[in-house]
Order: sequence, then C-alpha cells, then structure tokens
Amino acid sequence: MEKRYLALLAAVVVAAGLAVVGTIGGEYLADRTASRSTGPTVGVTSDAQRTSTGSGESDPGPTPSPGTTAPPSPEPAEDEPADRTYRIDRLLYEQGPLSVTLVSAEATDGRLRLNLVYRNGSATPWPVSCPTAEVDLVSSKIELADGRTVRPETSWCATTRAGESFSIAAGRAVDTWAVYPAVPATGQPFALTWYDFPTAEDIRLR
Repeated sequence: MEKRYLALLAAVVVAAGLAVVGTIGGEYLADRTASRSTGPTVGVTSDAQRTSTGSGESDPGPTPSPGTTAPPSPEPAEDEPADRTYRIDRLLYEQGPLSVTLVSAEATDGRLRLNLVYRNGSATPWPVSCPTAEVDLVSSKIELADGRTVRPETSWCATTRAGESFSIAAGRAVDTWAVYPAVPATGQPFALTWYDFPTAEDIRLR
C-alpha cells in the first residue's frame, strides 16, 4: 500500500515539473490562453537595454561664428522612424511566475532590434532551449502595416546558444534579441510572432 502511494506521489511531482517547461525557441509546454496584457517595466540591466546612441561624447561640430545662428538639425519625416531606442514593455507571455516581455525596440540604419526578457520568478529552474541557427532565423517574424513579412537576419539564439538546451535559474532572467532588416514607420502598427508564443498585435514605435 505504501509503495502505491509513493508511486502516485512521484507521478504528481513529475507532472508539476513538466508544467514549467518552456523554450526560448520552439514549442513550449504552457497554457496558451494565459494573460497577455501589458506588463510592468522590466528592470534588468544588460546590453539588451542599451541605448542606440553609442558610448562616449559626441562631436559637437563646428562652432558658429559670432553673430550667426547655427542651422537647425534636420528632423525626420513624420512617418520616418528616428534612429533611437523605443520603450515598449509589452508582455508576450505569462504563466504564473514565468513571463516573456518585449522590453524595447532599437531602430538603427534601417534595422530593427527587438529586445526581450525571459523572467523566472518561481522557486525552481525554467528549462528552455534554442533551435539550430537555420531554424531560429525562420522561427520569428514581424508583419508591417504595408503587408510585408520580415524574418530576422540575426538573433541571440543563432549567435550564442544555437541548438543548446539550458535552464533559467529560479529568480533570474535572461535577455534575448533579434534583428530584422526593416523598421516600421513611426506610429504605424506592426505584429510580432515570437516562436510559438501568441502573436503580439498593434505594437508601435512612438
């Protein structure tokens, strides 16, 4: 009788462990109907949250002669995205203490880098994995308002952990990113499909 209860207890423990299995890329074992409302600001300091202005001081340019006025800096067109970092803080996935947040977008030289954070707020490790580089670069996409679908040209998984499985420790977070060779027009909606997580609609740079 005791052996039967022990076997039942072991099955429950295994089932509970599977409930928190997820992936950076590929399928995830979680409730796909979980909340996808806007999440709080993620306070993780890393290169995924750096500004796109670079480091050091910028060259102020030539000093205007006395009695003259320096010409104003050209302003981008109303719908032309400026080269800078746009804060987004959009919750893509939440399953209890596990979450994935689109933190920011960086527009630079016609490319869009999306920065995301996987956060494990549970008391146990969160098993995740990256697909191979070839699979990874067709596993996410952005869909622009003009109908174009754009795949990433590079990503965190493809460049650092391709084909690897690992775990996010309890109470820790992992930053990840992907770079797409197109930038949505300022204020225009675009959608992000991030691996097997639900597609995030109506994301805007503003």
